[in-house]
Amino acid sequence: MLRDMDQRLSVAPVVPRFAAAICEVAGVTAFYAGGSIGSGDYHPGISDLDLVAVLGAPLPRARRERLRQLHRTIGAARLHCAYVPLTEISDVSAKHVNWAHERMFRRPLSGISRAELHQFGVTVYGPPPAAVVPAVPRAALAEAARVELRGYWTGAVRRARVWRTDLHVDLGLTTLSRADVTIAEGRLITKREAIDRLPALGVSAELTDEIRRRRAGERVELPEAEIRARAVQVRRVMREQLARLLRPA
Repeated sequence: MLRDMDQRLSVAPVVPRFAAAICEVAGVTAFYAGGSIGSGDYHPGISDLDLVAVLGAPLPRARRERLRQLHRTIGAARLHCAYVPLTEISDVSAKHVNWAHERMFRRPLSGISRAELHQFGVTVYGPPPAAVVPAVPRAALAEAARVELRGYWTGAVRRARVWRTDLHVDLGLTTLSRADVTIAEGRLITKREAIDRLPALGVSAELTDEIRRRRAGERVELPEAEIRARAVQVRRVMREQLARLLRPA
């Protein structure tokens, strides 16, 4: 049975509906909403829904197919869910079934995701996250932040054209800012806090405000010349800060 709904879920009513739908299909023993839902930084239609279902046993093929169809039926494009068997919850390297970006694949439940559950997680069903998901030590959390930076962003700075897009500008800089605090202080911050910190990383006040406005749902139109200049600025900041954060101790 699902718990009485946490008021933080009121901004995303699809979450408890989805949890109720998958409990029987997937053999769920606990279900959590992480990320911006719990931190109070959720923006409908902009933020992703980062969900974690803890399972009594690994998913056989038939149940995976039923889940695939369920996700497609619900049709929530920004709803992402990791399906983690309880027997594998302590193994941070184990790859689990995930649904994200309209497809099913396997990847580990990252150290960042685990720490977010402890700090921001909303319990939809089952015991609280701290009773199920092992805590992430500070050194391991810092390394998880470095892994996120190495995994995609170090390659992205080699490609000039991608920095013309709002998606790369906003996500790249907020990821960088959040990782900076996690590596230095061993804690997580929200995207809102990350945006506020951008000038300290060399981002102009104008670009910081532009990102903040998009985060609030405002449409920001730029002429071609400003898009080019923005790309140069962001790529420079990303390159310099990645070199600093990933420098060997």
